[in-house]
Amino acid sequence: MIELYHAEPNVSYLKPLIALKEKNADFQAHYFDPTKFEQFGPNFPRNMESDLQLEREGPVLVDGSEVISSSFFMLEYIADAIEGPDLNPGDAFNHYQARAWGQFLGLSLGPIVGALGCAKYLAPALKTRDQDELKAAIARIEPVERRNAWMAVIDGSFTKESEKAAIERSKFPVKRVDGWLGGNPWMTGPAYSISDIDTFALMAPLADLAPEVVNATATPNLVAFLKKMRDREAVQAALAMSKTGKPQEFYVPGAEPSRWG
Repeated sequence: MIELYHAEPNVSYLKPLIALKEKNADFQAHYFDPTKFEQFGPNFPRNMESDLQLEREGPVLVDGSEVISSSFFMLEYIADAIEGPDLNPGDAFNHYQARAWGQFLGLSLGPIVGALGCAKYLAPALKTRDQDELKAAIARIEPVERRNAWMAVIDGSFTKESEKAAIERSKFPVKRVDGWLGGNPWMTGPAYSISDIDTFALMAPLADLAPEVVNATATPNLVAFLKKMRDREAVQAALAMSKTGKPQEFYVPGAEPSRWG
């Protein structure tokens, strides 16, 4: 049976949950709290890839002896390996488009969404914890880049100037997606696919984190797309797996999280 280790259904954690729900898959969900560093426990599945994955504290998919990390790769695996509604993008060129969009949005928006979300929600939450215990736990994290990503959340590296710069950088990928959706019903091909799941999970948080960038006036096509996605039963079922009731407020250091500026 497929097993998914996940936290609150937001950003990278949301992607595989939506895909599994779309497939009506029978899977075993293991909820963990990465802010308490449960992902470093002895019983947490890992391999070299998952230890070094760019999403840092992201979800982990286990199928038998295979451990899969990177939420976009999980989407591709779920689309191919699990019976159910077809989530593949279509022909060879559509597959290329899906990967191109995934790479573009992951590199351009992944760090921005992670930084903005951590600054708004995670940093204040971590300030309420015992700082000596917190720093001692972070000091044990390997590799050092992953450790530094957590330190960047608590050491005040993300300033108002950094926030403004991150929001400004978000405008290009957001406008590009909004423009594309103005002439296309979905992100790749004529039908709904994993590319739409990936785009939704990365774009939806910006309506809260950067409302001046994502709104009905500035990005009407994107806003309509986000609503269309939220109306899907699978998306609603995935979001219902939240334990806090506020999945939109849950963030951990993400792709290249140490690059706050």
